[in-house]
Amino acid sequence: MKRGSRILLFLVVVIIILIAVTFLVLGRGGGIFGSTAPTPTPPWVSIVIVGQPINRDDEIKQESLASMEIPQTRVTDKMITDPQTIIGKYAMFPFAQGIPLTTDMIAERPGMNQPGSEAAKVVSPGLVAISVPISRLNSVAYGVRDGDRINIIATTSFIDVDAAFQSKLPNFTAQVTGTGFVPDTLPVLSASIASGGEASAQGRAELDPTINQALYLVPSEAQRARLVSQMILQDIQVLHVGTFSLPGQEAQTAQAVEGQPAPTPVPVVEPDVITLIVTPQDAVALTYLMYSGTKFTLTLRAPDDTSRVETEAATLQYLLSQYAIPVPAKLPYVIDDSKIQSPTEPNVVPPG
Repeated sequence: MKRGSRILLFLVVVIIILIAVTFLVLGRGGGIFGSTAPTPTPPWVSIVIVGQPINRDDEIKQESLASMEIPQTRVTDKMITDPQTIIGKYAMFPFAQGIPLTTDMIAERPGMNQPGSEAAKVVSPGLVAISVPISRLNSVAYGVRDGDRINIIATTSFIDVDAAFQSKLPNFTAQVTGTGFVPDTLPVLSASIASGGEASAQGRAELDPTINQALYLVPSEAQRARLVSQMILQDIQVLHVGTFSLPGQEAQTAQAVEGQPAPTPVPVVEPDVITLIVTPQDAVALTYLMYSGTKFTLTLRAPDDTSRVETEAATLQYLLSQYAIPVPAKLPYVIDDSKIQSPTEPNVVPPG
């Protein structure tokens, strides 16, 4: 072979080797003039999946769960990575084997996927919901919202009654005539009762020390009730303020919002009722107090306040002693308010 042919063959082999080396370096992430960092592989995350089929409302147990690894870029906020966070909770619907579990599929207690109102699903087992009337004054100026915690103060009044008649004292007096037997005559079989009505209210006899004579005193007005206020319930959860929407109202509202033109704004209606979550016994007590005319006052609590405070009932005697309010003495003189003008605001001259 000629010398030129051998040199040409040698150059061809060298070029082939250089090309092979170049492809090898580039395939490993390197370059001709230097190496570059390899592309990082995204980390993998273990998520919780169904290991064994789970029926609706069944309790989720450790042996029913499994895990599966997926790239971190495919993990969503609702996926479950720690199985301990759902063990002991319940399935909202049947789970097939192998499907990933999310927070939307788990319920705190069974029956949450059953038909019924959404309000009932908020009430914990052993508790009930009851509605009581409210106004702007007794509801913290309508500052109470769904989910708040409140205390309830009850204010009621007491009066004296006749134990046998169960009527308000004092009783009315009456005169019975035409009864009994008269000698040598037939017995009287009829009687007439003369009553003076409210003007004949039963009074009492008192001895006047000035004239040393007995006087019969009657009340000048009807009996006055005696008020008492006491906090009866503490740390009560508010389920809803106002009236719940009736079936179909939500859909009509949504359709009106999406339609064109924009609907006429609905005027805001001040709530007149509030729904509370209480024990069954407290619900019975609230029902009795409502029908007896007791007035309720709601006080708003801090969201992280779980304390209980033992309060003392407020009566007239309590207010006088607790706040050192003196009873005014009966003086032989008074302020002549006929010559005193009521304070008025100064006249303000408008600018200009």
